[in-house]
Amino acid sequence: MALPGPNDPCPCDSGRKYKKCCQRVHQGDPAASPEALMRSRYAAYALGLVDHILRTTDPSGPHFEADTARWRAEVQAFCDAASFDGLEVMESQVQGERGMVDFRAQLSSAQGATVMAERSLFRRVGGRWLYHSGLRRDASGADVS
Repeated sequence: MALPGPNDPCPCDSGRKYKKCCQRVHQGDPAASPEALMRSRYAAYALGLVDHILRTTDPSGPHFEADTARWRAEVQAFCDAASFDGLEVMESQVQGERGMVDFRAQLSSAQGATVMAERSLFRRVGGRWLYHSGLRRDASGADVS
């Protein structure tokens, strides 16, 4: 997908223009909050900005891959295979250097439409928020093991 123009709506569904929302984070500015980082990551998946996904993943988290080339290819394949059709933030909290965002994302692919619900966990490292891990949720909001 092509990058939106600065005055286009942000792909993260914030209702704000791209230039006033995720564009600056995509260009390397630190996200102001866990929710801002989560929104920028959703938009990055939608736009195929793989480097942003890798750069904002906590090296101490379970999703970090040491084999960057393989990881980049996996993320790119996911971006290419899915359409990111909507994002709803249910809750966002910050407690010191840790944060949490509950969200639902609507995705579609050749296999059909689905809703991905997650409670994402974030850490602030060196003044920057990073995605650490996530707990999958079902449609009712209960954790999925």
